[in-house]
Amino acid sequence: MKGPQTVIRALTLLRHIAAIHPHGIAIGALAELTELDRATAYRLVSSLVEFGLVTKDPSKNYRLGVEAMQLGLAAMRSAPIIDRVRPVMQRLARRTDDTVFLVVRNGDYGHCIHCEEGSYPVKALVLQIGGMRVLGIGSAGVTLLSAMPDAEIEALHKRHLEEFRPRGPSLSELKKLLKDTRQRGYADTRDLVADGVSGVGMRFEIDTGSHAAISVAAIKSRMNADRKAWIASLIAEELRTSDFLPTWNEVKPRKRP
Repeated sequence: MKGPQTVIRALTLLRHIAAIHPHGIAIGALAELTELDRATAYRLVSSLVEFGLVTKDPSKNYRLGVEAMQLGLAAMRSAPIIDRVRPVMQRLARRTDDTVFLVVRNGDYGHCIHCEEGSYPVKALVLQIGGMRVLGIGSAGVTLLSAMPDAEIEALHKRHLEEFRPRGPSLSELKKLLKDTRQRGYADTRDLVADGVSGVGMRFEIDTGSHAAISVAAIKSRMNADRKAWIASLIAEELRTSDFLPTWNEVKPRKRP
């Protein structure tokens, strides 16, 4: 293979491995996904292993290696998206008095890369910067997951049953939640992450086909239906003002409940 073609194929393999990390993926599945013959896929993945970008576990599945994680963490510490979205988050924290989170998709997980705290004394700090939670748990994860096809959602839920089981939702509950999210344009969650905590999440486009999510979390007593709709309208308004494309088109001004 010519140099550029080799690089493209190797990076494609890396992307597929990242998408299913930390579950792991076998060489046969990788070859099938990339439409490469098994020998070529194995040779390319072995090169990624040699550079520490990929590791091979005892069951012979491939996962991201330490070097890939180091690169990811270094990128997240100064991600350009943070600089672009920080003013939006600061205004939202000031207008709602609650905690605002910025979450990006990292394989099967939502990765929190920034947060802004509001002035309300009782804070719902359900995520820490750098923290990861499987998509479908938490309002940011729900709105990001709602962009995926149903078959991928079912496969993700099956891969992470142990993470869903402690609090739910079940697959049927998750599908209902995602259906409501798609129809509404934003995620409306309660008690998914912790008892007494409720949230609103909305995804938005950062690049063509690539999404991040902003969520606002607070104690449940502060998050009735009217206030959640108001918060969603604020998120959409702030995103549009900053030239982002939110999933919710309804940006009519709403009075603060």
